[in-house]
Formats: sequence, C-alpha cells, structure tokens
Amino acid sequence: MQGTVSFSFSRAVVAGKLINDVTLEISDGFISRITRENVNRLDLTGYTAIPSFIDIHTHGMLGVDTSRLSQSSLGTWLNYLPKTGTLRVVPTLVSSDQKTTQEFLSIVNNGKKLQLREPFAEVIGARMEGPFISHAKKGAHNEKLLLNPTVENFKWITGEYSSFVRIIDLAPELEGAMDLIQYLRGRGILVSIGHSDADAMTTRNAILKGAREATHLFNAMRQIYHREPGIAGEILINDSINAEIINDPNHLSPGIIRLAVRAKGEDKIVGITDSLSATLMPDGEYELGSLVVKLEKGKCTIKGTDTIAGSVLTMDAAFRNFLDQGYSIEQTSKFLSTNPARVMSLDREGSIDIGMRGNMVVLNEGNQVTGVIKDGIYYDFRDQVG
Repeated sequence: MQGTVSFSFSRAVVAGKLINDVTLEISDGFISRITRENVNRLDLTGYTAIPSFIDIHTHGMLGVDTSRLSQSSLGTWLNYLPKTGTLRVVPTLVSSDQKTTQEFLSIVNNGKKLQLREPFAEVIGARMEGPFISHAKKGAHNEKLLLNPTVENFKWITGEYSSFVRIIDLAPELEGAMDLIQYLRGRGILVSIGHSDADAMTTRNAILKGAREATHLFNAMRQIYHREPGIAGEILINDSINAEIINDPNHLSPGIIRLAVRAKGEDKIVGITDSLSATLMPDGEYELGSLVVKLEKGKCTIKGTDTIAGSVLTMDAAFRNFLDQGYSIEQTSKFLSTNPARVMSLDREGSIDIGMRGNMVVLNEGNQVTGVIKDGIYYDFRDQVG
C-alpha cells in the first residue's frame, strides 16, 4: 500500500459523474490526483472504473452459510467476493438460537483479523436479520426461533459479543421494539425495520426513535393500501430512512423499483444481494439457518413451499440489472457503492475522488468485472472472465 501508482481509463465515475479519458493517481492507498495526463501509468484504456461494491446484506455464497460459518469458510467467501467487484461486506445471520448467534458474531469479528491472500473483501461487521421479527411476515425464517425485540432479549442472545453487531433488523410493531431501537441507536448500531406487519404510524414512530434502514423494501412487509399506507408506504415517503432493494427477477418488478427510486430519490436506495449459500452453485438443496432451501432455475424457495428465500444475486449482476433497466452508471454506483458506504459511516469509501480510499472495480465493455484495484494495487481477473 506504499508508494504512488497511476491508472488510465477510458471512463470512470469520479465524484458521482462519468468522465472520459481519465488517469487516477493513488498514493499510499488513497486517491491523490485525478488528471487527463498519461504519464507513468498502467494503461487500462478500453475499461471503466467505478467505486467498489459494498454489500450490507448477504447470507453467503459458494455453499457457505452464515449459520454454519467457520474461519475457513469465511475466508473462502471473502477471497471470492472481489471477483464480483465487492470489497466490503456485512455477513448476515437469519433468526437463530443463542449458541449459533454468538458463534457467528465471534467468527465475523475474528474475520477482520484473517490473514488472507489478496485481494479479499473486508468485513465491516455483523448483521442480525432477526430473531426480532414478525411471525406474520417471517419469510424464510424459522418461527420457532423468533423473539420479541426487547433490550433484555438482545443482551441475552448476543451476550459478550453484542459490540460486534453493526446492523440489526426488527419489526417495530412488536412489544419492546421502540425501547430497543433507542438502546441500539445509543450504541451506534444501525436499526433496519423489516419482516414486519407494522402500520404507517408505527413505522413513523420507529423512524423517529432512530431506525434508519428498511430491510429489502416491499419484501416480507405489509403492503400499501389506499386507506392505510402501511410500513412500505411510510418508507417510501419518509426522507429519514434508506430503502434496501434486491434487484433480481424474483423479488421486485422493474416498475416497482422505479417507483421506489422516484419516491425515495437516488441517495436513499441501497442495493443488496440477500444472497444465500446457493449463490454460484448448481440447482439443488441448500441450507439457510435451520431451513432447507431449494434452488431451481435461479430462484430459491423454502423446500416444500412457494416462499421465496433470499437470492442467488451477486453485486456485479445487480449492477448490470440496474443498467438494463435504464439507470445510468452514475446512479447505479450510488445504489451499490456510495449509499452503502454512507449508511455504514465509511467516510473515505464508496466514491472515486481525491482523498478517498483507492478501491474500485474495473469493467469491460460488457460491464463484466475484469479486475479490482484495492488500496492502489491492481488485481487482474481478465483470464477468468468467460
């Protein structure tokens, strides 16, 4: 990460704007100069540079499931993620028992210290999607493991590992939720509301108490009704909360995504994968916590039901999906890089600009990931792109 290196690109998203024929200079891991000069640089003409992706909601991939995480399997996962353009990640656990929860939190925290071959995605922290969610909107969660969102239950299930939690999902209509939201906010933990049957007023109160994220908008939550907007309606119109979007063919239609972007604005949309262990794997049966999930033709469902269970989406695929739906490369970079960085308070990440960390994705003309730059070091994947 020492020294100065320059890279020239045909295009780059710089400070939120797409510019042509640009050279990016990186000194000691941070962007130090942006110019059109082509002196002493690595020539990547024909390629595009965008900020590296940040996935804040993912349960695994390549057979790795967060409920059975080990240091070895976490390392496998983190080493593969750069091939999808992802250099920062928040491993996410579905509703689980106390033992599984604490083991997960410990492993994720220790994952920050893993000695892995470069490049690898860095762990921001852990996310708990449950167990503080609604039975009515449990989705792909084991209802036997659900708890009321009280401060006492949070302390009990996380134990000595509570400080490792960066995001927690909960249903605001449940007993104890409002007190827990305030408690978590006071500890610097991001509260995401979802898997919820809350009405609009309850949702608004949760946001006033400090909730700042909405878990996969429209999925596993009360829908909009013309006399009662519900949780989904309040999320759309409330400027104080960000909305997660799963942009794959199974979760949301392009029209609904466009509605969300228009209502929320580009700065409040956070693209996530919600990926499972089945991601990048053949059709078959896989684990999601204590449940069995069936993958068939790109769609995951709880075995024996029609209930959708997460996705097999990767961040680079989400990037291409947004582009195919008519969003610009600048907008899409906000959804998958800039906005997640802001949500996670990563002040020097999520954008290509002077003073920012030298982390970016290198794309070919087909918007496939052909490499990444991490802290100013270029890793070439071109021989791995089909």
